[in-house]
Amino acid sequence: MVKDNKQFNTYKEGLDLEFLREYCMEHGERRTFLRGETLEEAGEPAQWVAFVERGCFKYMVHNDEEGKDYCTGFAFEGEFVADFPYCLDGDVSEVSIEADMPCEVRIISGRELQRYHFSAKQTP
Repeated sequence: MVKDNKQFNTYKEGLDLEFLREYCMEHGERRTFLRGETLEEAGEPAQWVAFVERGCFKYMVHNDEEGKDYCTGFAFEGEFVADFPYCLDGDVSEVSIEADMPCEVRIISGRELQRYHFSAKQTP
């Protein structure tokens, strides 16, 4: 178990996503995922954005040539988990996103996020 997740997802440093966290906490549905349950499935339309309140998700890809699955990333407590930007339009997911332990999230649809973003830009 990783105790300090600051070494992961360093590309997110400097991003201010507080507005999105607040939106998910206020409007998102609280949902529990058991270990092994999927948020998104590779090859299916991506549709969710979730704020991880408890637990950890892993991003998995399948290499057909080798017949193996590989973990390509994680989403920890206090982070967002999504197949972005594919979830905004329901495009086919490139990865499977799976709960690596029991997880609790606040979840919204990517389409809802896109509508929120568009309406926020229209507000003077």
